[in-house]
Amino acid sequence: MAKNGRPPASLDEWLDWKERLESQKASGLSVDVYCLQEGVTRSSFYRWHQRLKRGVPASLIEDEADRQQAESEEVDEKVFMPISLKASPVEIELPNGGIVRLPLGVGQAALVAVIEAAGTLRPWKAPKP
Repeated sequence: MAKNGRPPASLDEWLDWKERLESQKASGLSVDVYCLQEGVTRSSFYRWHQRLKRGVPASLIEDEADRQQAESEEVDEKVFMPISLKASPVEIELPNGGIVRLPLGVGQAALVAVIEAAGTLRPWKAPKP
């Protein structure tokens, strides 16, 4: 943790401040006016100015690269489960007009649970024409 109790700055925060300092320099505005426009304190501006003299820490850049690499590998490793859209051998028509289709070989416990759940449903009433 940082000295003031805040968590350490992220790479995004470092890069934001780097861009902010470059923007101030390019704007030609004084630090006081620029900080007022940006809504940041002079002390933060100068603290980040000092930090960025040494550049963005290489460890943060490496950590970000590792994180992005891990995310890309994670995406590559995802496997999708194939599905089929075949007719179901077990079909239950509910009182509300809904239909439950179950695959062949569904267990007795699952079948009983579906029937019990269907039995608690209130019948749906169609609007009168």
